[in-house]
Amino acid sequence: MARILNFLPWRRSRKEHDLDRELRYHMDRRIDDLVQSGLGETEARRQALLEFGGIDETKEEVRETWLWRWLDHVVRDLYYAGRILRRNPGFTATALLSLALGVGANAAIFSLIDQVLLRALPVEEPERLVHLDWVGSSLSSGYGGGNLMSYPFCRDLEQQRFFDGVLCRYPVTVNFSTGQQHEPLAGEVVSGSYFRTLGVRPHLGRLIEPSDDVQPSGHPVVVLSYNYWRTELGGTPEVVGRKVLINNYPMTVIGVTPESFRGMDMLARPKLWVPAMMMPQVNVEVGRVMFERRAVWMNVFARLKPGVTAEETKAQIQPWFKAMLEADSRSDDFPTVTAEQYQRYSASTLDLLPAARGFSMRRSVLQRPLLVLLGGTVLLLLLAALNVAGLLLARGAARSRELTTRMAIGATRSRIASQLLTETMILTLGGGLLGLIVAPAVSQVLVASLSPGNDLGSRIDYRVFLFAFAVTMFAGVLCSFAPMLQANRIPLIASLRERARVAAGGGVRLRKVLVVGQMAFTLLLLVGAGLLVQTLARLHSNVGFNGSSLIMFGLDPPAMGYSDVDSEKIMREVDRRLREMPGVETAAVANTRMLNGGWSDAGMTIQSEERIVTQRAALYMRIGPGFFPALGTRVIAGRDFEERDIRPSDTATTPWRSVIVNESFARRYFKDRSPIGYRIGIGTGPKVNPTIEIIGVVEDFNRRNLRDEGIEHVFFPYWDRDTDNGTFYVKLRGKPDAAYASIRALVHEVDPTLPVGEPITFEEQIERSVWVEKALATLSSAFGMIALLLSVVGLYGVMSLVVTQRTQEIGVRMALGATRLSAVWLIVRDVLIITGLGTGIALPSAWVLRRLIQAQLFGVSAFDGPTIAVASCLLALVALGAATLPAWRAASVNPIDALRLE
Repeated sequence: MARILNFLPWRRSRKEHDLDRELRYHMDRRIDDLVQSGLGETEARRQALLEFGGIDETKEEVRETWLWRWLDHVVRDLYYAGRILRRNPGFTATALLSLALGVGANAAIFSLIDQVLLRALPVEEPERLVHLDWVGSSLSSGYGGGNLMSYPFCRDLEQQRFFDGVLCRYPVTVNFSTGQQHEPLAGEVVSGSYFRTLGVRPHLGRLIEPSDDVQPSGHPVVVLSYNYWRTELGGTPEVVGRKVLINNYPMTVIGVTPESFRGMDMLARPKLWVPAMMMPQVNVEVGRVMFERRAVWMNVFARLKPGVTAEETKAQIQPWFKAMLEADSRSDDFPTVTAEQYQRYSASTLDLLPAARGFSMRRSVLQRPLLVLLGGTVLLLLLAALNVAGLLLARGAARSRELTTRMAIGATRSRIASQLLTETMILTLGGGLLGLIVAPAVSQVLVASLSPGNDLGSRIDYRVFLFAFAVTMFAGVLCSFAPMLQANRIPLIASLRERARVAAGGGVRLRKVLVVGQMAFTLLLLVGAGLLVQTLARLHSNVGFNGSSLIMFGLDPPAMGYSDVDSEKIMREVDRRLREMPGVETAAVANTRMLNGGWSDAGMTIQSEERIVTQRAALYMRIGPGFFPALGTRVIAGRDFEERDIRPSDTATTPWRSVIVNESFARRYFKDRSPIGYRIGIGTGPKVNPTIEIIGVVEDFNRRNLRDEGIEHVFFPYWDRDTDNGTFYVKLRGKPDAAYASIRALVHEVDPTLPVGEPITFEEQIERSVWVEKALATLSSAFGMIALLLSVVGLYGVMSLVVTQRTQEIGVRMALGATRLSAVWLIVRDVLIITGLGTGIALPSAWVLRRLIQAQLFGVSAFDGPTIAVASCLLALVALGAATLPAWRAASVNPIDALRLE
C-alpha cells in the first residue's frame, strides 16, 4: 500500500537511476586514479569503497534531501499507525469515542452560538444597521419589550436626512386562515420602508412598500415567508393575489420573501408581514393608541449613510431630538408631571446601537446559558483530551521495548516522535470526524431543550466545520504533548527489563498528572451541575401557590373582528358556563397568562396619613371573582372582589372602585399598619387623585416569572374595563387531560369561529417558564456524568499500571511482614492524593469562574459550600470505587511469585 501511495513513482525511479549513475561515475573515476597511482584494481576498489564510507549509506544521505523521501516517511507512518490502531480495537474505540464526545458537543454548542450570537442578518451591508435606543424617561406606556418608540416618532424620523433609511417593526401573533381552520402565526407589523431599507428583494410578487403604509386600515396586504409558503402552502406561484384571513379580516398576499430572509428577529422567524397601518386589524389594543406619542410599541432601526460612523450620526441627531422633546412638551396631550420627572424627560438622549445581527429579546435570555454550556463543553473536551493522552501514555509504556529496539537499530528520536504524532493525529482527526457526524443529533437535542418555539437549525455548515477542525487540532496538540515528552525520555542504553521499568515509571508519573487535571475538570462540572439542579428545584418551589389541576386557556374575540360590546358578552358567557361545567371546582378570568414573562406596570400614588409616591412601578393585573381560589392562594386581610366592586356596564370611563394589593406592597408602603381602607391612584404626577379603595391583601405569589421575589403587585377587577380578551383559569376536581375537549366544545357552543388559545396545565406552564434552567440542569448533569466516567477510566488505568509496576515491591513488603491492608493502603493513598490535588486545583478555579454562572442561579451562591462538599465527596467515592479492583489485585499479590520475578 505504501508503494502505491509513493509520491510520483516514475520521478522516483528516474532519480534513483541518476543517483546510481552519478555514484558509479565517481566510484570509477576514483578507482582509475588509484590504479594510476600504482595500486592493483582489487585493492583500488576496496580503498575507494572505504573512502566513500558505503554506497548504501551515501544513498540514504542523499535521499533524505529529496521531497518525496519526506512524503514517503509520512505515508509509511500513516500506514504503520493505521495497522497499530487496527490491532488494538479497544484502545482505538475508547480514544475515538472520548474525542467524539468532546468535539461533537463543542461543535453543537458553537452551531447554536453562531446562529444566536454571531451571525449577521442576510441583508445588504448589515454592518450599517443601527438600533435606536431612548436613553432616559419617555413618560410613556409600552406594549412589548426592548428599546420601544412610538409610531409617530418613527414617521417623523423617516422625514429627516440623518440616515439612508429608517424602518420600524412590531412582533405579533395573529390568527391566520386560508379559508379553513385558523392557526396562530408569528409575524411582524412593519413600516412601508422596512424591506427597502434592508435591501430585501422578493422571491415572488412584491414586498411591502411605502405606498402600503399611508392610510389607516387602507392597505389589507400581507407578505409571506419563503419557509411558510414552501412547507405549508405547497410552494405554488399562484399564492400571489390569493385572499387570506388575518384575525378574520380579509387581506391579499402580494409576495413571498427570499429564502434567506427570516426577519429582524432570527430566533422568532416570522411567517408573515403586515403594514403598520393595518395595526387595528392585527392588534386591537395597540391599534387604538398607535398614533399616540405616549404609546411606545415599535422597534426603530436605521441604515447609516456610507462612510458615516454611528458616533458622527449620533452627534448630528441630538439637536433635532432635543427640539422634538421641547415641541412635544408644549403639546396639549403632554402629561402633567413633577419638575423632577420633566427634568429626566428633557435630559433624554438617543443612542445608536449596532444592529447587524438584528434584534431579539430571546438573545439576551440565551446568551449566558449558551456561554455556560460552551464552558462546560470546553471542560469536557479537555477531559477527553487528557483521557486520550493517558491512554497514549499507557500504550507508550507497553511499547517501550519496541521503541527502544527501533532506536537501537538506527531510528532517530525525531522519527519515533513523528510516528507517535501520526498515530495521535489519526486518532484526533478520526474523533473529530465522528464528532461532526454526531454533532447534528446533539444540536437537535440542544435546540429542543434550549430553544423551544424557535426555528433554529441543526445543520453543520462551513463555519461549524472550521470551528470543529480547530477544536480537533487543539485536542490533537493536547493529546500528543505527553506521549511526545515520554518518547524523548526513553533511555537507549539499558537492559530490556530496565527499559520497561524506567519507561513505565515515567509514564505513571505523567499519567498521574493527567488524572489530577481530569479530577479538577470533573469537579468543576459536578459543582456547576449541582448548582444548576438546585436552581431548578428552588424555582419549582417558588411559585407561591398550589397550581395542581389548574388549566389556563385564552380567548381573543376582538382579534376575530368582534366589537367591544360583543367581545364582553362572549367573555361573560364563557365565564358563566365554565363555572357550571361538571368537574369544575371554580373558574375565573384575568387579562393575562401567568408565568409568561409579560407584565403591565405603573407608578402609584398612595393616600394614607401622608401622600406617598411609589418608589418603583408596581405590576398590576385585572382579575375576575374567584381568581384567588382558583390559584389556591389566600386573601390574608380584608376581602376578595365581589359583584359590588364591578362597575355598571354604562360607566366604562369611571375609575376602578376597588383594588387588592399583595403582602410585599403592604409591607413596603404601610410597614406594620393595615392598608385596608386607604386609597391609591394610578400615576405619580401631582394631579393624580387617589380614589381607588384598598379592600384586601393577598399572599405573595409569582405572576411574571419564578425568579421574582418581593415584587409589589396590585389587582383590579377584570370586568371594570377593557373586557375584550383574556385568559381563563379553571380549577378541576380531577385530572385536567380529559377537560380539554370539554372546554373546546363549550367555547364552540358559544361561538363556532372563535379559536381557543392553547389550553395548558399550570404544571406545563411552570415547565415552560423554567425551560432555560431545566435545559442547563439536564445538560450540565449529563456533562458531569460523562466527565465522571472519563475520570474513572483514567484513574482506573493509572492505578492498574501502578499495581503492575509495584508488584515486586508489594511482594517484598509482604514477604517482610506487611499486611494485605497495608498493600491496599498503598493504592488508596495514591487515589486520595490524586483526588485531593484535583480538588485543590478545582476550588480556586470555581471561585474565579463563579461570575460566569452566578446570573443563572437562583437561591444558591455560585460558591456554595454544601454543593462543593457533596460534589467533592461524590468524586472521592467514585475515585475509590475505581481503585477497588487495582487495590484488590495489590492485596492478592503472592510474595513467592513476586520474589521469583525479582
